[in-house]
Parts: sequence; C-alpha cells; structure tokens
Amino acid sequence: MKRMLKFLTVLSAAAVLCAPSAFAAEKVLKVGIAKEPAKLNPVLIPGIFGESLASNIFDTLISFKESASEPAPGLAESWTIAEDGKTYTFTLRKGVTFHNGMALTSADVKYTLEALLDKANASPSREFFTPVEKIDTPDAYTVVLHLKAPYGPLLFALGNPTCGILPAEVVKEVGMDAFDRKPIGTGPFKFVEWVPDERIVLVKNADYFLGTPKIDKVIFRPIPKPETMAAEIEAGGIDVAQRLLPQDVKRLSEDKNLQVLTVPGLSNDYLGFSYTKAPFSDVRFRKAVYAAIPFDAAINGIWRGVGERSYSWIPSGVFPEDTAHMKSRAIPFDRKEAKRLFDELKKEGILTEGFSFSIYTPQNPQRVKMATAVATELRKYGITAKVESLEWATLFPILKEGAGMYIMGWGSVPDPDRWTYKIFHSGSTMNFSKYELPEIDQALEMGRSLSGADKRGEQYKIVMRKALGEDYIHIPLVFKSVTNVVSSKVKGYTPSAQDYLHLVSEKRNVSID
Repeated sequence: MKRMLKFLTVLSAAAVLCAPSAFAAEKVLKVGIAKEPAKLNPVLIPGIFGESLASNIFDTLISFKESASEPAPGLAESWTIAEDGKTYTFTLRKGVTFHNGMALTSADVKYTLEALLDKANASPSREFFTPVEKIDTPDAYTVVLHLKAPYGPLLFALGNPTCGILPAEVVKEVGMDAFDRKPIGTGPFKFVEWVPDERIVLVKNADYFLGTPKIDKVIFRPIPKPETMAAEIEAGGIDVAQRLLPQDVKRLSEDKNLQVLTVPGLSNDYLGFSYTKAPFSDVRFRKAVYAAIPFDAAINGIWRGVGERSYSWIPSGVFPEDTAHMKSRAIPFDRKEAKRLFDELKKEGILTEGFSFSIYTPQNPQRVKMATAVATELRKYGITAKVESLEWATLFPILKEGAGMYIMGWGSVPDPDRWTYKIFHSGSTMNFSKYELPEIDQALEMGRSLSGADKRGEQYKIVMRKALGEDYIHIPLVFKSVTNVVSSKVKGYTPSAQDYLHLVSEKRNVSID
C-alpha cells in the first residue's frame, strides 16, 4: 500500500511538471502614472491621463495608436467619405463583443456619439462633434454620419480615446456617472478596480479582436512626485515610468536593467492670462510680464533638453509651418521695457501698488518651477504673486471660472484644429483665458470646414498671429519630447507622441518577462 501511495505521489508530481501552464506565473505590468485620471468614461474624460488609461479599456471606430497622423481600422473595418465631405459611412467589424459579452452594434456607436453631443452630459469633447447633424444606422454594422458642413478634423475626433464606444444598454441602465467607476468597453483590457490615489487595475481581455494580450494584468499606480516615480522604477516597484525629471532620466539611463525610450512629443506648456480680468486684460500688462521674465534661461534650466522653446501652439510637423514669423513676434527679456509698461499701468491706476494675485498650476514640477520663476521676477517690480499648485479636481473649476494667470499644458493629435479650437474659441470650456474675438472664432470655424492643408493652414496662421503675436493672451513655453523609462523585462513597448500608454494595437502586443 505504501508503495502504491508513493507511486501515485510521484505520478501526480510528474503530471504537474508536464502541465506548466497550470502554475505559470501571472504576467503583471506595473505602470507609474503622473496623475490619477479624473474620469474613465470617455464621454466625461477631461484630460490626457484619463484618455491614456481609457484607450486600453475602450476602442474607437478608427485607430491612431500606431501613427499619430494616419488612421487605421479600429472597430470600423472600413469607411468612405462622400465627395462633398459631408457624409461618412463606417462598416463595423462583426463578432466584436464588450467585456460583459454583449455584441457591439451600430446602436452602440450611435448612442456614444449622441451622448457626446448631449449638452446634459457636459462632455469636454462635445465641440469636436458639433458638426455632426444626424446619425443613421441602416443595419447593425453600418453607421452613417451626416455633417452640417465639411469638417476636416472628424477622423481625428473619432479616433481619440474620448470617443471610445460605450455599451448603450449598460450606460442607459446605470447612468453616466456610475459607469465612469465601472467602465465596460471592447478594448484589450477589462476594468477590475479603482482604489483612489492607490491603483487602477485591469486584466486582459482574452477575446480581444486584435488578439489576446500577452500581459495578464496591468496595475496603474498614481505617483505624482517624479522623484518617487524615479525611485520606484529603479527599485523595481514599477515597470514603466513617465514624466521624470531630466536629472533622474540621465541617472537611470546608466542602469542596465532599464531602458530610456524617447520620441518627439505632441504636447506643450504655456503661461496664460485672463482676457476679462484687470490688469491681466490689458495687453500692456501681458507684454510687461513677457519682457520681465528671462524665459529662455528659465526654460533651459527647468526642462533641460527634454523639449524645445515654443513660439506658437502648433508644433513643428503640424501644418501650418509659421515658426519664423511667430518667433519674430516673441518679446525679448528687457527689464527696462517691463518697468516702463508696469509704471505706465500704475500711473493710470490699472495696476495698483502692492498688487498681488495667484498663479495657478497643476502639481507638475516643471510648471510649478516656472510659476515660481515668474513670481520671483515679478517681485522686482513690486508685484506679489503666490504660486498655487492644485490637484486637477480643484484646479479645473477655478480655470473654467477664469483665473488671472495660470500655467497649463496641452497635448493632442497632429491637426491644428485640436491645438487651437478647444483653447481659443469663445465657446470652448477649455478657453481658460475667456479670450473672445469674432475674427478668431470665424477663422477657427473656417479651419474646420475648409479642405486642404494650405487653405486650412491660412486660418490657423490668423489665429496664432493675432492671439499670440499681437494680443499675447498666452506665452508659449516649450514643446516637450516624451520620455519613458522602462524595465528591460518589458518587450515591444514604444512611447506615444501624445504621451498615451498603448499596450495592444494593430501592430504591437507588449509583453513582460
């Protein structure tokens, strides 16, 4: 009997050894993110952190994950555009299911687009879809968009994560806000949990239509302090780190267990002024601030080679190319000129003695440093500025209401509409300066409706030259490259120019050893 038990034990052990998959180690990717997303429901997402994470849960009709400028099939396997540019017809893939097993149909696409357009949802992305007049669904796999007028940026809008397709029946049942905390998409990863300020956990979608992800679980950890992020990637606490300080990137580049990956970015930082609140509303004040600050030296010292000085909102590589003109309109560092303008404003009573105000900024170290540099220089002219670095949930309402001075950033797709309309159009919720001029609105609207880069580009030149080269409503600071530090165990990962974290796409499937 003992021999028999021993034989069975050995046989059992052998069986286990012959079936290694039964005990295969779970492949977990730990990603450090610089800020926790405010929302995960695509309709409600207000910024890049939510967009980046949601792009792994949801799919869009078309995809820009592998190319920031050329669309690839997503949930739509093909599409056609009418000659007049006013009708777009999309044919959906068959057999795609949401994470709850429900089949994707044209009704889900129609519902998502109508939710984006519904004013009651107050979607931050609504203005990108207002040219859509009507949505038809002639069958379960066909979606037809009818536009009021030709709209060049439509494909970019449809391919952005803020147009991730929602399961209509689920959202109707639970509501937009409840869905935000338990999102369900068709993407490569399924939502598991969200522990505020600690982690967001996703697991692989084995039925993903582009193929089963090679990673079993992804843990996104909000780590707002870049020094902590650097320590975590160095110690192995995370496998991917973003938005690190330049000095930490340089040090970590010497670690053989890490990879430093850099691509040209599509994001900028800028100093903005109120167009409606005195003294910021006086162009002389804005010019005085521009002249008072040694921006070249400050930018070089703060960003240290991780980007280049910007003079416009439109980065190189995105039409129209107008760098030389915009650079010629930048105001050079000139203390005498700054003092002359400040004194003139004081004499007229527009700027009072001992004037004080707040410079608002998110908890981004470079932006905080720049705000501090501006505040330090302004004290030399008898102006007191307090730097208020706030969480996004607190900061966003203040900016929407209208702040006197603030430092923010923006990242988007390589189409000038996405770089300008949302920031400079009078009807946009992201126009924090409350900048409002009929000629600017008209140029932005023309830029959307015209066809061809040359014709559209002329409209964006009007906007940039007026807003930044005459009214100085913003002071552009820097176009930033995107650098991620990644564990050498991670394979197939490439940073995104938009600073997204794409783990599975039509050409990639990130893995970890």
